Amino acid sequence: MCSLGIITKERNKGIAKLLVQHLISVSTQPLYLVCIIPEFFTPFNFKIVTEYPPELKNKLEYCIHDLVVEEEYVVMKYFGV
Repeated sequence: MCSLGIITKERNKGIAKLLVQHLISVSTQPLYLVCIIPEFFTPFNFKIVTEYPPELKNKLEYCIHDLVVEEEYVVMKYFGV
């Protein structure tokens, strides 16, 4: 997953939750994401990981260096139900 954001006036309507649930339901491959809000994804059974595909290393480095924010970026993996 590259990015998931909901514009302010549409937040708290369950839109992001529906998008994540749909992605999980149609996925045929392991799901990984880079994010700054792991607490949003943990209820879906995503867990922070330190081992991940090389492509995620590139994404993580891009986020850290080019999308600078105060929060820490982490890589998460979906572990199913």
